[in-house]
Amino acid sequence: MAEKLIIARTAEEAIRAKTGENVYLAGGTEIMRLGSSVKSDAFVSLRKIPSMHEITAEAGNVCIGAACTFQEILDSDIVPCYLKEAAKFMASRTKRNMATIGGNIAIAGDDSFLLPTHIAVGAELVLKDLSGEERVSIIDFLSQTDKYKGKLIKSVCLPAGSISVKSSRSANTAQSHARLTACLALRDGQYSAAAAVKNSGIYKFSKLAAAMQEADPSEDDIIALVKADESITLQDDLLYGGADYRRYLIGITFALMYEELKGGRA
Repeated sequence: MAEKLIIARTAEEAIRAKTGENVYLAGGTEIMRLGSSVKSDAFVSLRKIPSMHEITAEAGNVCIGAACTFQEILDSDIVPCYLKEAAKFMASRTKRNMATIGGNIAIAGDDSFLLPTHIAVGAELVLKDLSGEERVSIIDFLSQTDKYKGKLIKSVCLPAGSISVKSSRSANTAQSHARLTACLALRDGQYSAAAAVKNSGIYKFSKLAAAMQEADPSEDDIIALVKADESITLQDDLLYGGADYRRYLIGITFALMYEELKGGRA
């Protein structure tokens, strides 16, 4: 249990308060969850920082403050519909009023509601610490966690122009952890595919996207490509299914989304 809560009023104040093992706190849905891996004696709250709740349009992108809740995303007039589709996977409005876009990224859970969409559309993060701001791709952030550890996620920037996106979530119930969350994006004739697989990891399916790019794979072709992809490391799971089943589930999910998107290929 945390012994100290620091209420920051600006991003700079939050960064100065982030010393040692202090943890940034926005919605707190993960921290309050039973069995959470996030533990600290002190939290730095971001909820009272107005700039981190802003949603702005800039040069074909929409930038969303990291403290924006899922419900604020859904209520916005300028957030792309594809991100709202992913945010709606969180069925509970109570949770949507608490959970934040920045928190969902920082936790990087393998049942994430939003990360597959962020990866597929090529989202960028604005990070900030005492040395200043930098803008990095979501892939760099996830693959170089030590490099960016301790930095404040200030905002998330996503394309809002000509892009087609499909997302899918597979779970036993609307409130259950997802066994699979997947996203396929098509922009300027280029495909990008990503998925979060429970108890297995978060993946970008570059080989699959390349196959969609170079040919017109059938449903069976897509399933076979996923089954043969050695970069995906799946194990049999008592709760979420055997490795072969989950590979099939990933393949058929992408096959269905591909059929919906391929008509928009330039």
